[in-house]
Amino acid sequence: MPLTVALATALAGALSGCSQIDALAPVGGDTLAEVRFAANDVLVASGVEVLTAPVCVASTTAITCEGATAEEAAILVKTTSADETSLEVTVGGTTLYSGSLQDVLDDAATAGTSPATSEPSP
Repeated sequence: MPLTVALATALAGALSGCSQIDALAPVGGDTLAEVRFAANDVLVASGVEVLTAPVCVASTTAITCEGATAEEAAILVKTTSADETSLEVTVGGTTLYSGSLQDVLDDAATAGTSPATSEPSP
């Protein structure tokens, strides 16, 4: 009987956190994931209302992402260097960010100054 209670408790504990675990973004990943996370960070910091989140695709030369705003303006994201360390995010032809991919990720991790706006985060 004690073994059954212990197993039931362990199973209930494991299952209760499933939806919370599924909602978490990974803390690491490949460059494709980093570009997607950085693009989303720039869009949020810039106050862009997103209708379709950018979907990213890797080719042999770059990573590109496409999405749309609530006003149906095109969201375009691309790596701009051969080693995929530079990022450019444009919305409707306006460049919101052009610079280091790692700077965007670091800023989001520390909730500091957004490279997209160069102002302290609220």
